[in-house]
Amino acid sequence: MPPRATPEQHPERPVLVVSGGRAGLGPLRADLVPVFQRWMNDPEIQAGTGRVGPVTLEDERAWYERVTTGPGRLTLVVYDLADLAPVGVTDLHEIDQRNGTAWFGIILGERRGQGLGTEATRLMLDWGFTALGLHNVMLQVFEWNRRALRAYERAGFRQIGRRRGAAVTHGRRHDVVLMDAVADEFTGSALAAGGGRPARP
Repeated sequence: MPPRATPEQHPERPVLVVSGGRAGLGPLRADLVPVFQRWMNDPEIQAGTGRVGPVTLEDERAWYERVTTGPGRLTLVVYDLADLAPVGVTDLHEIDQRNGTAWFGIILGERRGQGLGTEATRLMLDWGFTALGLHNVMLQVFEWNRRALRAYERAGFRQIGRRRGAAVTHGRRHDVVLMDAVADEFTGSALAAGGGRPARP
């Protein structure tokens, strides 16, 4: 049997901190900044985030510096375990360790509609509840984004209210739906079971 390759022999192989059946999460990488920029200029992503206008490479580099050096935030890359391709980013921000709370966000730049976003959301909740000891994680999503609402509910979030007419997208005013997930209701932790399934060899 040939010797197992080391990470030094394959530096392009991403580091994964937790993984599930199809998706894995790993640290942010500076070499992916141009990929993040491409995602942020996708009209579907701009509609879902409320961002309007082009995102330059300089904009994205500045974002990368903020999220990798600022306090109270954890941002990870989402990978498809089938080929370890980066497909999105997800984060916990405004982390309040004293009260055990944070806000959640995710952008899936590629391979949407395949269940990767739902699993990545569960993995990030798992990290927040199990590794960080958080109790309540909250998010907001536009009411028209039915696919995102279903994915968040499958991942463990529940609707708790809405801000009526609080956002304008597609030239129309929409409600912003508020959802949260709590540690007491979260089941099936990959981390508690032993750190998550390792990346495929």
